[in-house]
Amino acid sequence: MHILHISNSYGGTSVYRNLYNELDKLGVRQTVFVPLNANNHKRIGNQMIDFQTDGSSIIYSTALKKYHRFLYKAKIKCALKEILSRVNINNINLIHASTQCVDGAIAYELNKRYGIPYIVAVRNTDVNNYYKVFVWRKPYFSQILEEANKIIFISPKYRENFVANTIPCSVATRISEKIEVIPNGVGGDFLAHQQKTPRTLKTPVRVAFISSFKRGKGLLELIDAIGALRNKGIEIQFRAIGRGLPNRGDDPAYLAAVEKKALGKQWLSLEDFKAPVELREVLRQTDIFAMPSAPETFGLVYVEALSQNVPILYAQNQGFDGFYPDGFVGYPAKAGNVDDIADKLKRIIDNYAKMSENISRIDLNSIFDWARIAEQYLRIYQNAEK
Repeated sequence: MHILHISNSYGGTSVYRNLYNELDKLGVRQTVFVPLNANNHKRIGNQMIDFQTDGSSIIYSTALKKYHRFLYKAKIKCALKEILSRVNINNINLIHASTQCVDGAIAYELNKRYGIPYIVAVRNTDVNNYYKVFVWRKPYFSQILEEANKIIFISPKYRENFVANTIPCSVATRISEKIEVIPNGVGGDFLAHQQKTPRTLKTPVRVAFISSFKRGKGLLELIDAIGALRNKGIEIQFRAIGRGLPNRGDDPAYLAAVEKKALGKQWLSLEDFKAPVELREVLRQTDIFAMPSAPETFGLVYVEALSQNVPILYAQNQGFDGFYPDGFVGYPAKAGNVDDIADKLKRIIDNYAKMSENISRIDLNSIFDWARIAEQYLRIYQNAEK
């Protein structure tokens, strides 16, 4: 079996490397084609894989120019030309497109020409960029879904929101049986070094935020919410970690706003990004993890926090919402709403012992282990291959 991955986001996150590495262990031959946008050339060489399966490789393409950002059809045509010149399509059994509107469009065009089946994932960039900017392309986006063998969402809430709010009811009906929810897994040693002992909350309450300092992650609102709780007499220490995160980048204006808001707050620490091993230790010294991020396709860091028995605050109606009932491992808060974020933090504090007990009993490996996730994908590949 030879899988062609089309992954324009490869190198920006470890998600794809972790999946492809586990598939390699299962003996799957893989060609990873990476059509990089003009501003992402620095990703070349990131997240490399020492493939053990013969014939596997990663191919980077730098053919896309800055103007392709505005010329959707030209962008797809350019990437398609590149892939045909650099990949032997006759050897491919199945295409796995990592996004719908770009990678999926290339897979769709290859399917029309060569009959190669494909599966496609729907991501945040599809829903919040392409569907909103290229409104007139929606019928074409629907065709990509309808011709796919499988459509993958990485969270129940994203599937629910997409079907209800993004595509026509007629399309939703036709694709409903093709949809599967397969979450991202957790890499590193988080699952191998889980903390299963329930925690006891002490004073001061230690809250942590771990992400790039960018608009949409909810850091400014979180600072205000914690400040409001402190004003009510709740002692909280807050660490915000992730400034300068590689391959993600900070928003300079937003970072300046965060640093300005942090002035004079002795209870707030702004810290640079840390390696995964360091983050695991940070989480072990944390009582609550909070990141009311929107839009958010999934949020691996929520699972990393749970692996260390840390209750979590996440954004309502975003990627992680729906994996567990409200109040079971944490609470969803309305993104951007300081009062609601403060209220949900207070609820976690008030119900801390029960949540910690719940977390100690859940089996994260059954859902978020990359080896098991790779096996799920392999079954899909086998059922759909040419």
